[in-house]
Amino acid sequence: MTFPVEADFAIIKIGDGATPTEVFTIACGLQDVNVNRVANTQDRFTRDCAKPGSVPVRKKKVTGKQLDVTGSGLIDKTQITTFESALGKSKNYKIELYQDDGTDTGTLMGTFAGAFMMTAANMSVPREGSSSAEVTLANDGAWTWTAV
Repeated sequence: MTFPVEADFAIIKIGDGATPTEVFTIACGLQDVNVNRVANTQDRFTRDCAKPGSVPVRKKKVTGKQLDVTGSGLIDKTQITTFESALGKSKNYKIELYQDDGTDTGTLMGTFAGAFMMTAANMSVPREGSSSAEVTLANDGAWTWTAV
């Protein structure tokens, strides 16, 4: 029997922009991560040249690709300043996927990396209940996926 190899958790890391060696820091508190890859398309309808009276058929044309990442979880006080300075700016990010393996760090499965713009940095702070944070990242150019 064969079972899928699943990711158990993901970590979002924010680059500091330093050269020659950029340092990436974990966005602490963001516990749930969604990675959405989309191929944007345009519909084109083409008629059969040999049968010009026939109903045209749809052909898909890829017009672009995008990768959007949403991270949600707890509000970490130190991240408020980090998110405020990153909002609306293109920075380098890494989104790392891990498997639980009984260690403190887990086993790295692979990494999405590239320039992303933080397009949203939301907080929910109810009077009664738990506070939460959510950030949205949109690719700002090409990205890579590197499997381990």
